[in-house]
Amino acid sequence: MRQIVFVLLLAVLAISWTHAQVYDGITQPTRFRLFMPVTASLEGRGTTAAPFVGYRADVTGWLSLTPVLQYNMSSEAVTAGVWVNVSFRKRFYLLARSMYNTKAGLFTETLSGTVKLSAGFMIDGTWDNLYNGRSFCDGDRLQVVGGWDYRRIVVNAGYSLRACSGFVANLRFKVTQYNWLQFKYDQGSESISVSMALQFN
Repeated sequence: MRQIVFVLLLAVLAISWTHAQVYDGITQPTRFRLFMPVTASLEGRGTTAAPFVGYRADVTGWLSLTPVLQYNMSSEAVTAGVWVNVSFRKRFYLLARSMYNTKAGLFTETLSGTVKLSAGFMIDGTWDNLYNGRSFCDGDRLQVVGGWDYRRIVVNAGYSLRACSGFVANLRFKVTQYNWLQFKYDQGSESISVSMALQFN
């Protein structure tokens, strides 16, 4: 646990010393977002589709709230929540995703942050399931990836620690300025996924 806290502190310090801009996978540049992820297990556990829609409401120039509604077609579960985005000088963003699964009756919390470096490079960190509905840091995943944004293509790769640890990689194609198609490989969960995002005002 001490090592995890130490790594997080180093990450926060590194982020605070750089100029950053959010990677659009964390925040949405438009009012509305429709996101459709389809995940297939590489171990034969089936396919999951869980589309969601979100509406961004700007509170101030550095704070926005995004109510989100998601439906898991496999488990037939409805999840509602709020994403809270905090920005610093429109360059560094932190995101807290508070979600409530109405079928399981569980509240979960996930934290994310992104730093965009020079020449299109970026660093992204996500602490998934920081709170899993019953306890903190139990079954959580700490994922850190580095990426490169070049014109219509974004690639990133990294590693997930703790639960389901393993290599992760994403390849994103920007169909338009706001809409994109993404492919992901997750060694830790032994899965691949295809996602589509439609964003509009």
